[in-house]
Amino acid sequence: MKVVCYDPFSRRDDLGPAIAAFPSIDFVRPSSLAELAASLADAEALVIGNRAYDEEAARTIRQNGASLRWIQFTTSGIDKATTFGLPRGVVVTNAAGLRAFSVAEHALALMLALVRNLRATDQGQRDNVWCRDVVTPRMDNLAGKHLVVIGVGSIGQEIARKAKAFDMVVTGVSRSTQPLEHFDVVRPREQLREAVAAADMLVMAATYEAQTHEMLNRALIDAMKPTAYFINIGRGQLVEEPALVDALRENRIAGAGLDVTMVEPLPAQHPLYNLGNVIVTPHIAGAGSTGTGAGMSKILADNLALWLKGEKLQKIVIEKTE
Repeated sequence: MKVVCYDPFSRRDDLGPAIAAFPSIDFVRPSSLAELAASLADAEALVIGNRAYDEEAARTIRQNGASLRWIQFTTSGIDKATTFGLPRGVVVTNAAGLRAFSVAEHALALMLALVRNLRATDQGQRDNVWCRDVVTPRMDNLAGKHLVVIGVGSIGQEIARKAKAFDMVVTGVSRSTQPLEHFDVVRPREQLREAVAAADMLVMAATYEAQTHEMLNRALIDAMKPTAYFINIGRGQLVEEPALVDALRENRIAGAGLDVTMVEPLPAQHPLYNLGNVIVTPHIAGAGSTGTGAGMSKILADNLALWLKGEKLQKIVIEKTE
């Protein structure tokens, strides 16, 4: 069996244990699209991340991956892959939950940076100004605030768990209203407007798909409190971005912390860069150490073992592409 691991941005050291555990498998690690095309000729499986699955990579995989039967993503998201196209007849698995702890940490970091007015204090440091009297009146705390999390998957649940350590009241919004640990209440999507209107801190953690495109639209943004903050660690396409920009520019909401945007990289001179009540990070919420999780190597190793035995894989997101 041949498995192609394509990671052009940086060689993934966390795949090493899985590779070493299966000496009978031929692992090939191309570093360019040309090498990828050549290596796919007789490959049965492909390991790849959503970021690497750009338009050119998608074309290369479709044209040269006729023998592929399984694609294992090293990311939770596969939206670029579904946008640019997958080869036919493959089962698709992802790494759901792998970096939930990291994304949740980043969401809390953005929340704290906003309520503690860290952008202003950072500017004071740059300007060599002791800005205590200017900054203090505009500072706040997370304690006692009402956090509304849209999307209660692994990331949403980890955000809720961490938020409880800051004494926040936490509401989830989901397709299901099944009670979940760390959420005070879970409301159905049909009550999204009511939930948004009640939020002091609104976090977008939903999965992006056709049904959730711009789910936080202008009407919902207009329903937010003027003192509320918005955090997006999901996908930029989940939000009607021009409406969000208008609300931020006109101070109809207090601010936003955005790790994702509608277009990435965010174009130079985009208004989000220059709004004083916005913190933008370049889609880095999942970056960092391996934390306390077992890592990508275990996910891959577990699925390889199941594949070799002909058993159903874990974390299937597409049973078979058409």
